[in-house]
Amino acid sequence: MDKHNKQILLPGVGWTALTVLIHPLLLKRGLRCISTVLRKFFFFQYRSALFPHLPVSRVEHTLDDKIPFNPLFIRIYLDFSAFWIRILGFLCRHGKQGRVLAADFITSITDLYSFAFLVYSKNLSTTDRPRYKKGMRFRLVHLLDPHLMCVPSLHVMLVIHGYTVLRRFLYCLGKESELNGLAEKTFKGAQAIAEAILYVKQHSINCIAASLYAMRHFDSSLFSAADAEVFVQGLFSTEEAEDIPGEYAPYYKGPLIQAKDMECLRKHIMELYGFFMNSDNNDWTAPILNFFKTLPQKPKKNDCKSA
Repeated sequence: MDKHNKQILLPGVGWTALTVLIHPLLLKRGLRCISTVLRKFFFFQYRSALFPHLPVSRVEHTLDDKIPFNPLFIRIYLDFSAFWIRILGFLCRHGKQGRVLAADFITSITDLYSFAFLVYSKNLSTTDRPRYKKGMRFRLVHLLDPHLMCVPSLHVMLVIHGYTVLRRFLYCLGKESELNGLAEKTFKGAQAIAEAILYVKQHSINCIAASLYAMRHFDSSLFSAADAEVFVQGLFSTEEAEDIPGEYAPYYKGPLIQAKDMECLRKHIMELYGFFMNSDNNDWTAPILNFFKTLPQKPKKNDCKSA
């Protein structure tokens, strides 16, 4: 990302947090969001790990073995929260109108966690993630994440929602050309984070398919069927560092997956996404919950302990 666009898009997480603190509407929405995240993501996971009361499905796919474990990508993976917070900061910089939209954006993040919880509260899911705990970042991930809410992936949902909200806001401003491809660079950043969750083995390709399906139902006006296909077709295809935002570039050293495997991975994601869409009914969670029934329902003993 060039310097000019970085200054526009990235006012800084600290600056954004301060802005939220000093504006009553933003603070109220922010506190509600934090409460929801704690209750419906962290506390519920720990309760489920300590006092099992729901089925836990193993959601990995054999094709996940085609994706090498690469601990360097933990830095990109952990950027998923800062990713949408920077977008929030961008909205806040556009005066009173921007702050109102920022408040709505915070509310939508709250709603996104509650939306995913409709699945988590009925059936948990996990993958066989490595017991790799070298470095503070991996130790933090294992400490804070019992790894029981893989499908749908909130990491993928958050970054998709972030870039689609920004895209719509730029369109409403009529400043697409003025900002010189800012939406596209944010889109690439979202793809990089989606790839990173696979390289650090926090999720499966099945999780990505389910997340795309969930986002189609969360707000189809923001994320269309065409958007889902474009998002998937751009995964795993980064061969040159300049194809992605500059802050992520150092972790890409040419193709990390063989070309034939890239196509197989993308094909599976789109096929499973299509299966969910074609199985759709009045309850969007039903296809995912039915999918869980086809998978092993009991995790290995050390799954929860790996946290």
